[in-house]
Amino acid sequence: MLLTIPAFKAFGRKLSSKQCRGFAASASGFDKIGVVGLGLMGHGICQVAAASGIHSKGVVAYEPKQEFLDSGKARIEQSLSKLVSKGKLTQETADETMGIIQFTTDMSYLSDADMIVEAIVEKIDLKQDIYTDLGRICEEKTIFASNTSGLSITKMAQFSGRADRFLGVHFFNPVQLMRLVEVIKTEETDPVVFDKCYSWVRLLL
Repeated sequence: MLLTIPAFKAFGRKLSSKQCRGFAASASGFDKIGVVGLGLMGHGICQVAAASGIHSKGVVAYEPKQEFLDSGKARIEQSLSKLVSKGKLTQETADETMGIIQFTTDMSYLSDADMIVEAIVEKIDLKQDIYTDLGRICEEKTIFASNTSGLSITKMAQFSGRADRFLGVHFFNPVQLMRLVEVIKTEETDPVVFDKCYSWVRLLL
């Protein structure tokens, strides 16, 4: 399913605390999410998720190596700085957005996430390793979503060991500006899981 809103609106809006509580409680229910991979797509997904203000327990940004983590963090900082310079958001809001993100090279910080969005390079063997590890350490409640644009969602779901809680959530580049997301289910995706992820994407848009 493809979601899109034609009107441009920069990701970086600030919601009131009442709105944040209401959205988080009534829609997707994802209090804590994780983003694996902070490259071209992943850093944008992480930024948009943090800027939405709907995750009461924050956003965990994971990279296995410190150099990649630092690079992804810098990309987010640069993106927010551009929005501030263009008057799209205040410096205070940019600082708050960065404060919501927990940057880590320790995968265990993802173990209690409600949902994890994977955005690593498009190599099936690397994705197999990631999903095998995540499937082992994450709580049963955790939903896995891949940002892949071409690899098999069904095959990756099998790697995770939780095919019923796996789907595709494909953002378009640049994530911060493109208000377009594909939400993709497999034959094994639980309809409740799909609906929760669909609602989450709608809040981001």
